[in-house]
Amino acid sequence: MEKLNVAIADDNEKMLEILGRMIDEDKDLTLVGKAHNGEEICSIIREKEPDVVILDIIMPKMDGLTMMEKVNQDTTLKKHPAFIVVSAVGQDRITEDAFNLGAAYYILKPFDNDMLLNRIKNVRGISARR
Repeated sequence: MEKLNVAIADDNEKMLEILGRMIDEDKDLTLVGKAHNGEEICSIIREKEPDVVILDIIMPKMDGLTMMEKVNQDTTLKKHPAFIVVSAVGQDRITEDAFNLGAAYYILKPFDNDMLLNRIKNVRGISARR
């Protein structure tokens, strides 16, 4: 099985480091980009075509929900990634909006590293069924 390409978007530098290290250390995953805001992750999605994007909801310039909406509406993209939302915000309305925009999973911070890695790898099966 080929490696999954993963990109991360979070405005918290420490969270980017933690997630990046987790992905780098996993033999089944390749980190293809890190973004500090929604605009940066849109560029990474266009250029690097990740399989999975780990996404925070609250970010500067463009929040995670708006970014997902923009990517979903972009018909010029060759590949639409699966989204895994990792956020400190657990409000039902935001969670529901994320799933309506195509999030495969919504995980609250703090999270269990192994569980997140398993969710990233499980996305391959989910996106194949869409």
